[in-house]
Amino acid sequence: MSDMSDIHDAGDRGNSAIKAESLPKSFGKKQALTNLTFSLKTSGITGLVGRNGAGKTTLLKLAAGLISKSSGTLEVWNENPMDNLDVLTRLVYSHPQLSYNQLLRLDDILGDYHTMFPGFDSAFARKLLDYFDLGSRRRYSQLSQGMKATFNFVAGLATRAPLTMFDEPTLGMDVTTRKAVYEILLREYSEHPRAIIISSHLMSELEGVLTDVLLIDAGNLILHDSIENLRQSAYLLEGEEAALDAYCRGRNVIYRKQGETGSRAVIHEPYTEESVQHARSQGLKLLAVRPEDLCIYLTRKDKEGELECLW
Repeated sequence: MSDMSDIHDAGDRGNSAIKAESLPKSFGKKQALTNLTFSLKTSGITGLVGRNGAGKTTLLKLAAGLISKSSGTLEVWNENPMDNLDVLTRLVYSHPQLSYNQLLRLDDILGDYHTMFPGFDSAFARKLLDYFDLGSRRRYSQLSQGMKATFNFVAGLATRAPLTMFDEPTLGMDVTTRKAVYEILLREYSEHPRAIIISSHLMSELEGVLTDVLLIDAGNLILHDSIENLRQSAYLLEGEEAALDAYCRGRNVIYRKQGETGSRAVIHEPYTEESVQHARSQGLKLLAVRPEDLCIYLTRKDKEGELECLW
């Protein structure tokens, strides 16, 4: 099985938007985060990925200075974010529970953003409202869940904050809106590079816009690497059990299943031409593992053998 201590860190510790060292967080007896150590670069789109309840929101709230750390070190722009106005004006944290005065019109809310964030681009925000047919004179209380999520995305992106954090930004959006959001995000990043974090429990839609992935599970850091490295960091083998067993000996196997018509295994190591040739020489079929699937394999709670008890 995989060695969870083998963690890849894509961040540049000398030039970081966020740096954590031995960072835990607990709420009473519940351990939300366990001694996280990582560094996020000042420019890039990082996917903060993990199952529901993995600790993603807790980490973002810590970085946003909304909750205090239990111990360890957490720095945003090399400073403690808690009660630090200089840091807080350089970051924005957009999340599904954002609440506004229900009587306010969208235009009024954008005005508040303009006051709070020095780099807020009002013209860009209004263009996005028009693009998504939100209407600046509409009251926030009149919006559906998906429309509120879209507005929150618009307001957060238009801040152009050096650290822009989105917590599950597409909840409630339809497929067409989600696709537009990702296209706008990628274009905006190319025009105005900065540190952007998007938390999600799914990677299928995010993969095309990410530069890096930070995967956590049950409060533990599982991996932190560039999306390009992840595309070449694991592969799937299929074939006869004896040949598969011989190939897997001494390798980092993170998934194994024996079937009636053949067996399969997932190897967490670089996908190279040498590995392809070796697999073929053993009569095995080799396929690359997508970053999304790798994250699933690394955090899966293997219950396939327990399914039969449900019927």
